[in-house]
Amino acid sequence: MAKGVTPHPARHFDTQNKESGSQQQKGARDGDNERNYAMTVKENAAFEAYYKAQGIVPEEEWETFITTLRATLPSTFRITGHGAQAEEMLRIIKSSYLKNLVEVVDGQQIIAVPKSLPWYPGEMAWQLDFDRKFIRNSATLKKLHQFMISETESGNISRQEAVSMIPPLVMDIKSHHKVLDMCAAPGSKTAQLIELLHADSPDSVPEGVVVANDSDNKRCYLMVHQVKRLESPNFMIINHDASKMPSLRLTLQTEERKVMKFDRILADVPCSGDGTLRKNPDIWKRWNPNGGHSLHALQRSILNRGLEMLEVDGRLVYSTCSFNPIEDEAVVSSMLDKAKGSIELVDVSEELPGLKYSKGLTMWKVMSKEGDWYATYEDLPLKLQNQIRPSMFPPPRDVAETRHLDRCVRVLPHFQNTGGFFIAVMKKVKEVPWVTVSQPRPDMTSDPADNQEQDIAADPQGPPDVTADLPPQESSTIEPDAAAADENKQEGNDEPMEGAGEGKEGEDKEGESKEDVGGGDAPRSGQGQPQKRKWGKRDGSPPPLKKQNLRGYKEDPFVFLEQSEAIWPQIKEFYGFDADFDVSQLMVRCHTGKKRNVYFVSPLIRTIIKCNTERIRFINLGLKVLSRSESKFVNVDFRLAQDGINTVYPFMKKRRVKIVKEDIVTILCQENPFLSKISHATREQLEQLEQGSVIFIYEPGESDDGPACKMVICGWLGKTSCRSFLAKFERAHYLRLCGVELKSKEEILAEKAAKKTPTPVSPDEGEGHTDGSEAQPEEEEEQMEDIQAEDTNETSAANGTKAAESMVPAIKSDGAETKATVEDITGVADDNVSKSLIMTEDDI
Repeated sequence: MAKGVTPHPARHFDTQNKESGSQQQKGARDGDNERNYAMTVKENAAFEAYYKAQGIVPEEEWETFITTLRATLPSTFRITGHGAQAEEMLRIIKSSYLKNLVEVVDGQQIIAVPKSLPWYPGEMAWQLDFDRKFIRNSATLKKLHQFMISETESGNISRQEAVSMIPPLVMDIKSHHKVLDMCAAPGSKTAQLIELLHADSPDSVPEGVVVANDSDNKRCYLMVHQVKRLESPNFMIINHDASKMPSLRLTLQTEERKVMKFDRILADVPCSGDGTLRKNPDIWKRWNPNGGHSLHALQRSILNRGLEMLEVDGRLVYSTCSFNPIEDEAVVSSMLDKAKGSIELVDVSEELPGLKYSKGLTMWKVMSKEGDWYATYEDLPLKLQNQIRPSMFPPPRDVAETRHLDRCVRVLPHFQNTGGFFIAVMKKVKEVPWVTVSQPRPDMTSDPADNQEQDIAADPQGPPDVTADLPPQESSTIEPDAAAADENKQEGNDEPMEGAGEGKEGEDKEGESKEDVGGGDAPRSGQGQPQKRKWGKRDGSPPPLKKQNLRGYKEDPFVFLEQSEAIWPQIKEFYGFDADFDVSQLMVRCHTGKKRNVYFVSPLIRTIIKCNTERIRFINLGLKVLSRSESKFVNVDFRLAQDGINTVYPFMKKRRVKIVKEDIVTILCQENPFLSKISHATREQLEQLEQGSVIFIYEPGESDDGPACKMVICGWLGKTSCRSFLAKFERAHYLRLCGVELKSKEEILAEKAAKKTPTPVSPDEGEGHTDGSEAQPEEEEEQMEDIQAEDTNETSAANGTKAAESMVPAIKSDGAETKATVEDITGVADDNVSKSLIMTEDDI
C-alpha cells in the first residue's frame, strides 16, 4: 500500500454514511459494449498498480473489488413520479411482475429474486441481478422485459444505474427551490430533480424551477425526450459551456440589474469514467492514469462557476463516476482552499439509510505520465511543474482534517454490486471571496452587442484565477479517454432498454415538430474535452476570457399571450377557464400567422425568458396544453393536449366528464367506441356537451374495484362516439392501472391454435359493436363524421389505428379473469385482424 495513503473501510449509512452518487461518466459510450463484452479482456496492469498505490480499497478487499469490476452490471430501474399513481405502479410491479421470480433456473443461470434498493425511499427503485442481454433473451423474464420497455417509453419507470440515482437524493430539494443541473445530458438525473421539485406540491404548480444545461447542442435535443415525459411547466433546457455559463437575469435591461442565484446545483462533471468499467468494458484497454490529469482543470472551472451561481445557504453536489482522487478529492480540496471558509462540506451520512460507502481520502499521490510518483508539488522536477499543478496534491494532514474531506462519499462496486461513484455535498455559508457585487464588469459570456454587466466581479487582486492550474500547450498531448472526457456523457445505464428508443410514438406523442422542442440549431461548444491553449508569458494571470458569440443563433420567438389575443376568448369560453387564470403564462412560438401549439410555463420561467431572450440559448421549455384542431363541427380551433392536461385542468370548469373504470377500458381498447357502449352515467354527461375536446376524469372510490389513483385523460367527443388522445404506450399504462392484462402476438396466436374448433368468420363480417350487434348505416355515417371532425394531422401520430390496435387485454371482472378476444375489443372479426391488432416485437 502506498505510503501516506489511508484506506477507509466500507461504512453503512445506518451508522455513518454519506450521499453517494456515481453519475455515469459523461462521455461513456455504450453502443457496442454489450456485443463485445465477452471478448473484452478485463485487465489493465497500470489500473491495478495505480489504485493499489492510492489505497482506495483496503488490501484485504482488493480481490473482491477487482472481481466485481470484471462482472456485468445488474439492471436497475426506478418508478418515476410521486403520489398515488406511483404507489399504484409499485403495487402492480410487485404483484404482477416480480412476485413469481423466485430463484428460477433459466438455462444455466439462476434468476435471483429482484430486490428494492435499501437506500432509495419508498421502495421506488429496484435491482435485478442480471444484465440487459439476459433479460432480453430469457423466456422467464419476457413479460417483465416487455413491461419495462412499455413503461419506460411512457415515462413511468426510468432505467437508470443505481449510483446515478444518489446525487439528486442528497440535494434536499423543496418545491420553491431554483435548481441548476450544470452538465445535464442525457437527463436521467434532471428527471429526478423535476420529480423532487413537484413532490411537495403534486396538485399545483411549484414556485421553483429546474434549469438543465449542457454544452452539446445535439445532446440537449436528445435530453428533451427524457424530461418532457415528466410533464412539468417548471423546467427549461439551455445550451452553454458550464464553466462559463451566463448568469440568468430576473429584470429587463431597462431595469435595475438583478440576477438569479440557485438554491441547489448539481455539478456532475465530465470525468475519466473508470467507475463505469462494468458497463463500459472498453475502458479497460484505454485506461491510463493521465486521463484524470487532463480533466482536472476543467472540473475545477465548472465547480468554480457553480459556486459563484450558488445562493448563500444553498447546496451544491459535485459528483464524478471516477475512482481517481485527482478528479475527486483534489478538485474539492483545492476549491475549499480557494473559498477561504465560505464553502463547507456537508455530512449527509444519515440522509440515505442503507447505502454502503467509503469515506473520502485525505491523502493521495500524483503520478507523472512517465509513471513516477510524487507526494508534494515541491518534489516535482522543474520540467514537470507545467504539467502537474499544485491543486492536484493533497493538503497537509492537519489541513485535510479541518476541510473534512472524509465527508466525501465513495461508492465502490463491491459494496452493493453497483458501479463506482464519488460525491461531495457543499454548502455555501457566505459569498465566495472572489465575487463582489459592487464592482460590475462587462459580461464576458454574452453577445458582445449586449455588453451586460455580470454578477461576478473581479476582486481587488485581479480576476479570479479559475484556469491557473491549466497546463500549457505541451500538456494537451496527454490523451484522456475521449469517450469518458466528454461532458455530454451518455450514461449507458440511463438509456431506455433496447427497443424503447425514440420511435414514432416515442419521439412524438402527438405529432410534434421541431417547433415543439424549441427549434433551431445552436453552435456546439467544446466544453467536453480540454482544448489547446496558446499562453503568453506566465505572469501569474490567466489567459483572457473569450466572449461567446451568440450571433447567428436564433430560435423561434417566445410570444406570451395577453387577454386581447385573438385566439384566447374562444378558448376561455369553450373550456371555462377561471377568470383569474393568468393568460400570460401561455406561450406560442410565432408573432403572426396561425398558432400551432400553445404552451404553459410557470411564472418564474416566463420571467427568465423575457429577461434573457437575446443572451441565453433556450432549447426547450414549456408544457404543451393546446394543439390546433380546426373543425367545422367545433366552435374552437384548439383541442386539449395530454402533455399538459394534469396541469391545466384544475383551471377549467367546462368539458369535464367523470367516468368509471369500465369506461376507461372501453375508450382505450376501441378506436372510436359508440356512445351506446359507454356507461349510462357517463353518457348522460357527454350528451350535455357539444362536440370537441373533453377531459375524462376517473376518481377512485371506496367501493370501487378500480385503480386507487386519479386518472385524467384527454379525449374527443363526436356526434355518436368518443375517443382518447393517448399514445400507444400511454394507453398500455392506463390499462395496466385498470387491471387489464396485455397479451403479446405470440400468446394470442398460441391460444388461437389451441382451440379445437376455430370460430368461423363470415365473409361480410365487419366492424360493429362489441356485443356482436352490427352498427346501423346511419350510425356508421355519423361515426365517420366524428372521425373527420378530429385533428387528422396530430391524432394519427398520437393514437391512430396502430396505437389503438396494438394490445389485446384480458379484463378482470368481479374477481374473475376473462380473456377478451380481438373481436370483443375492436368489433372486428378475429381472423381479419390478427396481424394488426396485437402488440408485436416490432412495437416493443
